[in-house]
Amino acid sequence: MNAALNSAKKYRHLIIRHWQGQARLWQSYWLMGVVGGWLIWTLVLNLVEFGFLPEILGVIILAGYSVYSAVGIWRCAFNVDWHIWGYLARSIIGISAFYFIIELMQFS
Repeated sequence: MNAALNSAKKYRHLIIRHWQGQARLWQSYWLMGVVGGWLIWTLVLNLVEFGFLPEILGVIILAGYSVYSAVGIWRCAFNVDWHIWGYLARSIIGISAFYFIIELMQFS
C-alpha cells in the first residue's frame, strides 16, 4: 500500500508538484519558469495586443503566473544534488523580486 502511495505521489502533475516544492529544480526553473513563462507571456500579450483580453486582466494573469513561478522555484530550490544550484536559483528569484519592486515604485 505504501509503495503504491509513493508511486502516485511521484507522478502527480508537474503543476502541483512545482507549487508544493516537490519538483526537481530543473523542472521548476526551466519548464515552469522559463518555458512556461515564455508561453504565458506570449499568449497573454498577443491576446491583449489584438483586443481579445482587457489590459488589466492581462496584467493580473501575468502577475499571478510570475508569483506562482517564483514561489514554486523558491520552494524547489534545494531539490538538487548540488546545493549551489539552489542558492543560485533563490538568488535569482530574490534579485528579480527586488527589481520588480523598484519598477513598481518608479511606475507609480
